Amino acid sequence: MTINDLQAFVMVYDLRHISNAAVELHLSQSELSKRMRALENELNLQLIDTHNKRRLQITPAGETFYHHAHKIIRDYENMMHDLAPNRPTISKNLVIGSIPVSGQYNIAKKIAAFDNQHADVEIKIIEDEGDQVVKRLSADELQAAIIRDTQTHQLQPTDFQKQPLLTDELKIILSRDHPLANRAVIRLQDLAKQKIATLPPGSGVYEPINDLFGRQGLTPNFFFESTHIETLLGMLDDSNVTFLFKQSVLPFMTEHVVMRSLAVPLISQLNFVYPQRSGNQLLTDLIDYLTVTAHGIKPQPTMKH
Repeated sequence: MTINDLQAFVMVYDLRHISNAAVELHLSQSELSKRMRALENELNLQLIDTHNKRRLQITPAGETFYHHAHKIIRDYENMMHDLAPNRPTISKNLVIGSIPVSGQYNIAKKIAAFDNQHADVEIKIIEDEGDQVVKRLSADELQAAIIRDTQTHQLQPTDFQKQPLLTDELKIILSRDHPLANRAVIRLQDLAKQKIATLPPGSGVYEPINDLFGRQGLTPNFFFESTHIETLLGMLDDSNVTFLFKQSVLPFMTEHVVMRSLAVPLISQLNFVYPQRSGNQLLTDLIDYLTVTAHGIKPQPTMKH
């Protein structure tokens, strides 16, 4: 079995559905089913029970296998991260794609500071919608990307290293005059008939909203899309709402709108992503710098060459 086989089983376990897992893994359903049978044959054990076509069942052996597979994948990713500094940094030009949050999260400022401390390095940040960033990363037009965990599903799981930079919570933003504005937390059912202004597909916000409503058997009533947060806030009145991540919307908040939590909070990670086999000292130094400064620890200055 390969690391890709283990990742495939973990995806099947998490989704409990062969077809959906195949889509996430960029495989055909028949190829994924073949991989699962090969795993079971190698182990001489049944891992999944597919008698229920709508939601497959995991056997006791499958539960045990999952926990070991998950640990092996984590160890593999840690190994690839630790090996990265051993690869020479061939190019000193680093092009990083980012969803439009580098300003709100101070990421651009931190990368600029890192760049200033490394006179022999030139770093460029290109902001774009998430699906375009992922597409360009997959096409090797970018050396790395800063995207939400909800957007990494478009990437082959074991081909890319994903390093969490920070976490954020999805919030409901309402007009102060909205009937729900006096509640500290809001249930999703309370929003079933609400009109929703939203960032577009590929933003990393649109997708989790769809998923949240879908889990409750509901369909979100999207009535307006914009790539600009300030435009979404300007659309709010007593009959509609918007969903945005807390740290990304804070700079745009005014006295006319309020922020409320979902009854069941949704937490998302912002990830620094790069091809596993292309990781090098420059990338890991930058990640360390971003994660250290994110936790409020002042990094030690680096001597210029």
